[in-house]
Amino acid sequence: MTPKERIFAALRREVPDRIPTFEWFIDTAVSRALCQSDDPIEVTERLDLDAVNIRPDYARKWNGDKTFRDEWGTERTLTGEVLPVVTKHPVSDVANQQYFFFPDPNAIQRFKTLEEAIEKFGDRRAIVLNLRDGFSDMRDLLGYENALMGMLLDKVNFTGLMKRVVDYNLALAEVAVRRYGIKIVATTDDVATGRGPIIRPSVYAEMIAPYFKEVVQGYKSLGLIVIKHSDGDIRPLLDYWLDAGIDCLDPIDPGGGLDMAEMKAKYGDRICLKGNMDCTGHLCDGTPEQVAEEVRVCIEKGGPGGLIVSSSNTIHSGVRPKNYRAMLDAIRKYGSGQWEQ
Repeated sequence: MTPKERIFAALRREVPDRIPTFEWFIDTAVSRALCQSDDPIEVTERLDLDAVNIRPDYARKWNGDKTFRDEWGTERTLTGEVLPVVTKHPVSDVANQQYFFFPDPNAIQRFKTLEEAIEKFGDRRAIVLNLRDGFSDMRDLLGYENALMGMLLDKVNFTGLMKRVVDYNLALAEVAVRRYGIKIVATTDDVATGRGPIIRPSVYAEMIAPYFKEVVQGYKSLGLIVIKHSDGDIRPLLDYWLDAGIDCLDPIDPGGGLDMAEMKAKYGDRICLKGNMDCTGHLCDGTPEQVAEEVRVCIEKGGPGGLIVSSSNTIHSGVRPKNYRAMLDAIRKYGSGQWEQ
């Protein structure tokens, strides 16, 4: 099988020739140590990952060498970690949301990186388009406090902005499908901590779940396979996501108390499972042998079909490069198709 074929087999809950792997993001220091590059597309090639995660491109206006403002008007600061930190939000009050203008989804530069990935990989590796399913855009536009308070105190404008967010993400997806033939979308919207959802489930059911379902069903109407990401203990919300029609859940977070064997038994006949290598554990402070054993156990619990092995979030700066290499080697050793052994 090609790497792309492995990804599609896993997402369809079939048994591939080898269990696939890919990451949302890999820290530049880790990637440089392993393959002398910090270009995600080149890193995917050199590490022989089965897929690459691609986000839409938004122009940046820099203020110094660490802080920039993007086309949304969101200000972000580089911290040395994989993703920059949002330091200023463009919508100060949800009541003013109707005056906020979204970037053009059809802008010629919007999918420049996606075009580069397609040119590099052709039909060999899977390309995952990383969009949103609602709350993370609300968080970035309003800030956590205003987003969480807005859904309680100004439901009309909160749902008005949420609807616009849904429509915008579907517009991006439509362009990507029509222009580039994209087949997989991932929504990396975090809504939980290790102790549970950051939104009361009853409030989530009223204010978020209907729009989550709308955007997921919209993606699926375009022919897309949908991967849903959220760290933490997401179990109180999972029924809403299953009802919406997701195809894959990531990351089966051990930090949120999720056990791969339990999740496989309960949901493995309905969705693909992605994860569950603890990116705060052996990947950071263990030995390569401990990492390899964790991979073996993950595959034993979650494989052979319907499983994509990856970290429980990202390969961040605290991950030892040799341990990530050990993880990749172990996936290929224990996930190579010799299931009876």
